[in-house]
Amino acid sequence: MKRILFLSALSIFTLFFSCNDDDDATRFETIIVANAVLENKSDVRASIAVETDRPINESGKIYTYTDYVFVNDRNEGVHVIDNRIPESPQKIAFLKIPGNFDIEVRNDILYADSYTDLVLFDISDIDAITLIERYNDVFNDFGFAQATLTEPFDRIEYGDYNPDESFIVDWTFTEIQIEIPELEVGVIFNDAAAEAPSVTGQGGSFARFKIVDTYLYAVDFSDLYVFDISTPGVANEVGQQAIGWEIETIFNRDDYLYIGSQTGMLIYNIENRTQPQYASEIIHWRGCDPVVVDGDYAYLTLRGGNQCGQDLSILEVINISDKNNPYTVREYVMQEPYGLGFKEDLLFVSDGPNGFHIYDKTDPENLILIEVIEDINVFDVIPLEDKLLAIANNVLYQYNYESNGLSLISEFVIN
Repeated sequence: MKRILFLSALSIFTLFFSCNDDDDATRFETIIVANAVLENKSDVRASIAVETDRPINESGKIYTYTDYVFVNDRNEGVHVIDNRIPESPQKIAFLKIPGNFDIEVRNDILYADSYTDLVLFDISDIDAITLIERYNDVFNDFGFAQATLTEPFDRIEYGDYNPDESFIVDWTFTEIQIEIPELEVGVIFNDAAAEAPSVTGQGGSFARFKIVDTYLYAVDFSDLYVFDISTPGVANEVGQQAIGWEIETIFNRDDYLYIGSQTGMLIYNIENRTQPQYASEIIHWRGCDPVVVDGDYAYLTLRGGNQCGQDLSILEVINISDKNNPYTVREYVMQEPYGLGFKEDLLFVSDGPNGFHIYDKTDPENLILIEVIEDINVFDVIPLEDKLLAIANNVLYQYNYESNGLSLISEFVIN
């Protein structure tokens, strides 16, 4: 099945050409084509493995469970780090999971995405992790289930891509000349979501997986999924619904899910765990936006530029006391914000290469900047009860909380 995408719903490009006095002259335009690199699904699935170690390629999200830290190696898998001694973390394993970006853990079962699949590992013996189950094709075959497009492009060439047979595991980029018929300007869109106490972990603000009680919630580019994970080693899909477009992150507080997209934040009521109900949303301009919630306020960062949308980047504070009527109360201009988190009255916000910002949020509508840690480009952060974890350019940072900010515990290069 040969598919050509002139312009995706993610990035709409209009081809312009200059005027020419000769109405019959042929006009050409140089464009960049993204070419899909395909791999057979059976080969990808067979390659999932538990390895002793490997160098990290590109650090992504972080997750913590008991005394262990899990660091996503984007599109490659998960590095497992023994953090029982925070001053001296140790790498102990690598879970090779092609197409992986997210994990969640409950009662020693690790749930991970692998392109369109959901895979389960038993981590009860951290020195002998085993793959115990795989659910094929539970997620949509576009958006996060494809390799990330890392460069600008004008057109996508899918080649012989068949979602029933192959995964898109990478992209190559080439320049070509195309003839533009006179006055032809337009776009073509893609045609393509009483028990014993349980123990779960904690992820950062970029999470797309979230466990609430005995249910795993997951979002992809357009859909919200619900899995019943009450039986160890089993994930039964009990719900799926389309919730929008360009969905990016998910956060839980009490009986609500807060879902970040490139165009706003959606709120879903999950009092009925298997049937999330839309409550409201707040719309903003296009931007990449992780979100965290504390009490009656949501905090989210909007990062403009590149594929994220507008040039403006901000930290936004939203009043959510009425879940059916959220509204923005304050915006703070930033340069290139990424992940964020909070611990009591402290709000931690990454501003990318512009430092790691620490705010006093005693008054959520009037944040006070109290410290900026320079020379650290944090991607995401997890504030725990006793320490803060941050991931930045293949380095795991750990900090103690101090009355006036943070003090460094360790700086662990994941190599």
